[in-house]
Amino acid sequence: MTTTAATTQMPVIPLARLVNAVSDMTRWRILDELLKGEALPVSELSKRLHVPATNIAKHSAKLMQLGMLRRGYGDLYSIPACYLVPGQRALDFGAVLLRLDRLDAK
Repeated sequence: MTTTAATTQMPVIPLARLVNAVSDMTRWRILDELLKGEALPVSELSKRLHVPATNIAKHSAKLMQLGMLRRGYGDLYSIPACYLVPGQRALDFGAVLLRLDRLDAK
């Protein structure tokens, strides 16, 4: 019996839905902030991104709906490990690699 190193299987997100999900700069900025490795609540994301909490909640819900974010204990949001690219500020969604190291937040 053989085993693989990857124990978490990457969910398949339809390309059109993925492109739509990352078409908003606020969602890019949420992903960028969470890619730093710290799980955060909506209130902290709101403070760090200078965006109203209601907007953060709306955008986070869209990302969660696709499985691009998860909400854990204490309503802390994080990026599922299956999308993280080791050693890079990037997220691998299979057909799409989002490189957040070149994000222009302005």
